[in-house]
Parts: sequence; C-alpha cells; structure tokens
Amino acid sequence: MNIATGVSLNGYRVYCDVILAAEGGFAIRLATRSEEAGPSGVERVWYPPDSSPYIEQDDAEREAHRILGLVKSVSQSGEPLYG
Repeated sequence: MNIATGVSLNGYRVYCDVILAAEGGFAIRLATRSEEAGPSGVERVWYPPDSSPYIEQDDAEREAHRILGLVKSVSQSGEPLYG
C-alpha cells in the first residue's frame, strides 16, 4: 500500500499525506476524491481522530500506513470510515 497513491474504496480514492504541522513536527492528513471526477475532482481533507504531531518524519509515515489500513469504507460525503 502506497500512502501517496492510496486505495480505492466505495468509488473514492483515499490517500494519506505527511505534512509539516503548524506547531512543528509532522502531521498526517487523509484526502478523498471521487473516482468519477478523475484527477481534477474536488479533494476533501480529513485529519485522523486522536492524531498528534510527530517529531520524526519516519514515525509519521509509518503511522500514515497504519491509518490508511484502518480505513474500511468512505461515506457518500467522502468522509473516511474506520473499522
């Protein structure tokens, strides 16, 4: 599983990004985009529940893989649903 290209669930492409956190360190965000809309479709951004900044980028990337694996479906609004 590649966090940058993500996975396909319920007609949505779901992927994770590791970004610089406003308070320093690194943060994880999930993005969803309808596959019907293609690459130019509107992307919605979500933050994982109970996520906090990571000091090391490697730690954030490992956690992003884990979080992406926890997403089991996507609601009609594009919100990732965890299982």
